[in-house]
Amino acid sequence: MDPRDHDHDHDHNHNRDHGHHAHHHGSAHRTHRFHPSQLDRLTSAERHAELPPLASLSAAGLVGGMTVIDLGCGPGFFAIPAAGIVGPMGHVYGVDVQAGMIEHLRGEIDRRQIPNVSVLLSTESRVALPDETADIVFIAMVLHEVDDPVAFLGEAGRLVKRDGAIAIIEFHKRDDLVDGPPMAHRVSVGELSGLATLAGLKVGLTTDLTDRFYLTKLTRDIG
Repeated sequence: MDPRDHDHDHDHNHNRDHGHHAHHHGSAHRTHRFHPSQLDRLTSAERHAELPPLASLSAAGLVGGMTVIDLGCGPGFFAIPAAGIVGPMGHVYGVDVQAGMIEHLRGEIDRRQIPNVSVLLSTESRVALPDETADIVFIAMVLHEVDDPVAFLGEAGRLVKRDGAIAIIEFHKRDDLVDGPPMAHRVSVGELSGLATLAGLKVGLTTDLTDRFYLTKLTRDIG
């Protein structure tokens, strides 16, 4: 999910290094989908070094025994290590809008014999899971790609437990950070706060994971 209105080479490089899955935007944007042969780029050593999955998941609050939904899971960059963190008493749901990503992740789960991950194909704003399924809904580098972020966050709010959290990782919106999505498509901390409020969510702590990525936690606003 992420469009480019500028040169093709930059477009390809961003899609190669940062995208999770399909790239969807509004009417001014075009869609890009990864071919399964390119999926290794989304789980590369470079990507692990740039945003270490275990450290990111720990910062998001994952611990043993939790139920976690990785919303926009792509090929499982976070979902697979999350399964190790939550352990046999926990469960991870990998959810994506693109069938190719789901098929790839299902194959990895089978190959590695990971028993506590389930995969689901979804739309952006409707996931076939019950209300209050997850202790944590984890959303990494996805929010800037969706067509309707308020509906998307509202669905995350439906899926999270009353005492759970939604953990969102996004690119900082700073002009000095040229790699990644165009500035116009990034979601700043302030913009995320506004979207969350419109979705009926409460904004919690924001921390810097690296100089390029921030993590914001949201909770249900239950008064």
